[in-house]
This record gives sequence, structure tokens and C-alpha cells, in this order.
Amino acid sequence: MLTAEQIRERLDEAEAAIRDGQVGSNPHEFIETLWAQVQEEAPPELKVEVYDRLLELSGLLGIRDTTLAQERLGGPLWDMFLAALEELPDATQDEAAFWRAVDSAKAPLFDGCTEECGAEIEDAVQAELNRRGLATPREFEP
Repeated sequence: MLTAEQIRERLDEAEAAIRDGQVGSNPHEFIETLWAQVQEEAPPELKVEVYDRLLELSGLLGIRDTTLAQERLGGPLWDMFLAALEELPDATQDEAAFWRAVDSAKAPLFDGCTEECGAEIEDAVQAELNRRGLATPREFEP
């Protein structure tokens, strides 16, 4: 596992290489290698920061071809949301506390989202709650 300093140093070096045109002929290979070196070796508390930075670097390379919602639903913020669902309070005991916990767990997914992006994420949240039997479409109010 890499330290925060090692990760930031590697990402800074990669950004400098991108800006200086030193990536080589295959930017996809460059970012995939960087991903393997950094994201997979990052401690859990840095996964979101590293993921966001790697997406930024992909954008600099011109190879970022996903929406913000797709990135959020396929990245560490979604994993954190899923983990938080495991810790939800019992809705039969305190329904208000349950929904506050759901709102708190999903909130980071929406940072910087447009209305369209938010709707796509909200649909995914609803589907996950339904899949787990935590809510039905009629119960859920975003």
C-alpha cells in the first residue's frame, strides 16, 4: 500500500508528463498503468480523492468518455454508499432515522451534479433500495 505522499507525488508526475506531452502514443495504456499503480494501492481513506484525480487526468488526455453519474455509480462513492446501507438503522423502530441515514449515505453521490445527473443517481439509489427490500417505489421519496 502506498502512502498519501507517494500517491500525490505519482499523480503530480503523471500530470506533468501529460502537460509536457510525454505520455507516448497510447494514452489509454498510460492511464491504465497509472490506475494500477495508484488507485489499487491507495489506502481506503484516499480512494475517492485518487479516483477523482485519475478521472481528471483522463480528461486531460482526452479519453474521459463517461458522465458524472456513471463515474459516481461505478466508483468508490457508490461503494461507500453500499457499505453504508449495511449499517442503516432499523426502519421498523424509527422510520425517520432510517430515511435520514439513507439521505446522509447518498449525499456525497450528488456533489456537483446537474439535475439530470442527480436523477440518474437517484434512480440507481432507488433500484438498490428496492433490490435490498428496504423500500418500494411508493415508499421512496427523494
